[in-house]
Amino acid sequence: MAPIVDPLEDLPGYALRRASAAIMAKLAARLTDLGLRPSEASVLLIIDANPGVTQSGIGRLLGIARANMAPLTARLAGRDLIVREAAGGRAHGLMLSDPGRRLTRKARRVIAQLEAELIERIPAGQRSAFLRALKALFAGW
Repeated sequence: MAPIVDPLEDLPGYALRRASAAIMAKLAARLTDLGLRPSEASVLLIIDANPGVTQSGIGRLLGIARANMAPLTARLAGRDLIVREAAGGRAHGLMLSDPGRRLTRKARRVIAQLEAELIERIPAGQRSAFLRALKALFAGW
């Protein structure tokens, strides 16, 4: 039987989607040991870098719909990983709790290891151009 031909393999969008799906699957598997999903780890990292950030600010940054941000932050708050502080009006700023800081450090190490493995797959002389090209693809979209 002849091998199946993939007529999509040379399409940049398709290649990006396949690469993203493979990397996210690896990340999800590794974060499972910490009891985190990739979206939850991302939110924790953003709160760590931006103490007091609002739920809507995180949603805008990550492209997560408001309807999905509420249950996500509720899960993190329910696990005592984040705390909410009044930020004026109805908005609440989000902060990491002590357990949240500890878990975020662990998640950062998991992510850093995967990112190191990922970038090692790119020839050293092409890494900065690769990152610039990726950033150019989503800048302003």
